[in-house]
Amino acid sequence: MFFDFLKRKKYLDCDCMKHSIHFFYDEIRACCINIPGPVFYENYQGGNVDWDFVYRKRKALVKQINSPFSDKEYPYCCEGCCEKDSKFSSKKVPKFENKIDTMYFHNHMSCNAKCTYCAYGHIERGYKYRVLPLVKSLIDKEILSRNAHIYMSGGEITISPEFEELLSLLLHYIYSKVEILTSGIRYCKSIEEAFIHDKCKLVISLDSANPETYKNIKQVDCFDKVVQNINDYIKASENAKSNITMKYIIVDGVNDNNEEITNFVKLVSELGIKDIRLDFDYEKYKYTRNIKVPDYYFDLYKNFNEVSKQFCLNVQKCDQIEAILEKSH
Repeated sequence: MFFDFLKRKKYLDCDCMKHSIHFFYDEIRACCINIPGPVFYENYQGGNVDWDFVYRKRKALVKQINSPFSDKEYPYCCEGCCEKDSKFSSKKVPKFENKIDTMYFHNHMSCNAKCTYCAYGHIERGYKYRVLPLVKSLIDKEILSRNAHIYMSGGEITISPEFEELLSLLLHYIYSKVEILTSGIRYCKSIEEAFIHDKCKLVISLDSANPETYKNIKQVDCFDKVVQNINDYIKASENAKSNITMKYIIVDGVNDNNEEITNFVKLVSELGIKDIRLDFDYEKYKYTRNIKVPDYYFDLYKNFNEVSKQFCLNVQKCDQIEAILEKSH
């Protein structure tokens, strides 16, 4: 019976657990999915970080997964992860290096918009610690991979007091493009320069095709400003057209109709942007809450994909959104 158990056992071989770091507002974590996952430093408010300690915690988690005496295929901290089911292997998790190949920034929670769907609206604004020294230490110790995937977010990362220096440091060190999730309200010369050198990607949630709907969702009157900023980035560099993703987040009772979605797709095409994405409020329809999205969402998704195809746009997918939709069938 014991050997049958060994034969049946699966192992959670997750890259986030082994090689990712998430600088959250008050913690330093391993991942940025729909749950906190492994947390290395709780209630973190600044100071030195022992990267060897972080590495030891990663290895301890993998050792737990690999143990023949454990009846769990994954650690308790991964319970409810919408991506874990795709990370299982029939083989034990092999040894791995102390390398970080994915990095998320959420340490700055101030914002220049007040989106009604904001998952962090309940969190105190501002930021508790400086992340720049931590990134420098990872570079000095050669732990941060030069091919790392970097995701800068918030709050609104472009208004962080560290943003310009942090972006400059990453652009000079990382070979890959830095991805910035932004409201697009603030125009940044540093982002303009990054586009010129083809080293940057932006994700902007406009969520509308007109100022009225935008203001209703964002609670600031900046629709025209964002559109102008996008045009200015494109004027500065044609690279911007293929490195900006325009996102439409469905908000119940506000923009949840095909007319709004179709007009949004047309606007994206008129701007010359190539990539487009449809999301919804996944805090409201959180994966771990088992709340199904409304049935008409599937019709909205179908229309979005069809209209985007008509305008020859590339539809980007979000794994968390896809997992929630799959659960809602």
